[in-house]
Amino acid sequence: MKISAFKIGGRTIKTVIAVFLCFLVDSMRKSGMPFYAAIAAILCIQRNSEESFKVAVNREIATIIGGIWGMLILVIEKNVYIIPSELLRYLFLSLMLIPIICFSVLIKQEKGTFLMCVVFLCITVTHSNDQNPLTFGLSRIVDTSIGIVIALFVNQFKKYQMDSE
Repeated sequence: MKISAFKIGGRTIKTVIAVFLCFLVDSMRKSGMPFYAAIAAILCIQRNSEESFKVAVNREIATIIGGIWGMLILVIEKNVYIIPSELLRYLFLSLMLIPIICFSVLIKQEKGTFLMCVVFLCITVTHSNDQNPLTFGLSRIVDTSIGIVIALFVNQFKKYQMDSE
């Protein structure tokens, strides 16, 4: 399909379809955060299903690990100790990236390190005041998983698999 001077390729079409399906699923669930599903779908749509599967596995592992670390810190903050200063809390969260990065190396998931850190910070920085931090953490993991599954499904359509993209 051509629009003006730009060619819209198969990967672009698959990405648009996958993101729309994420929004559609969310509208039926009425309890998720489609933004996270859409991000996962965008990242997991690749040139072919093999590449898509590799990215999807990496994304899922990284999201689960980052989510668990984030939920753990929020549970400790809610039940054990709240850092009294915002700046000290940010220092603490920054320092917590060290064990997360080391853990990713230990389990040989270096490709997912940045995603683990992003998910960890997303949970701990933006949802520290939530009533139940576990709810957000688990929802974040579920929404990402939905986006991954949708991307893997959409990426199966061979007609739109292009080596040039």
